[in-house]
Amino acid sequence: MKRILPVLAALLILALLMTACAGSAEKKPLPAAEDLAKTLLDAGIFADELETVDPDIAALLYGFTEEEGVDLYCWLSASGGTAEEFTLFLCRDDAALAVARKSAEARLDNQKRTYESYAPDEVPKLEGAVVRVRDNILVLCVAADPEKAAKLLSPYFPA
Repeated sequence: MKRILPVLAALLILALLMTACAGSAEKKPLPAAEDLAKTLLDAGIFADELETVDPDIAALLYGFTEEEGVDLYCWLSASGGTAEEFTLFLCRDDAALAVARKSAEARLDNQKRTYESYAPDEVPKLEGAVVRVRDNILVLCVAADPEKAAKLLSPYFPA
């Protein structure tokens, strides 16, 4: 029994290491926010042109204060006529990530209510929004082609 215990412990450690390595192989290294946005913008998944939003304005849209520890990179519909957007939430810790999740959900709910009466054709885009998390980064993408958006984001943000 004394000889079996060290062998079992070594096998458990080996299994844990193999599992950890297998999980990390699924994710590609994250590109810079602007590069990821360019990939999405150039892929034709948005029906409208998106423009960069100042981080302070984005923080107001999502209801963040500086103390919450969330940096935002945001692109919104240039015309304002569509619900399309792409936002990256870079969170300093798990608490900030929890706040970002709630904020993203609240924004989607608010946008759905707004567009139901304003432009009901936009509601399916909001209902199909791609929301993914990797480590302390949350991504929200509301696109005309949510399936293609999910496919483009999957190497960086597995479902």
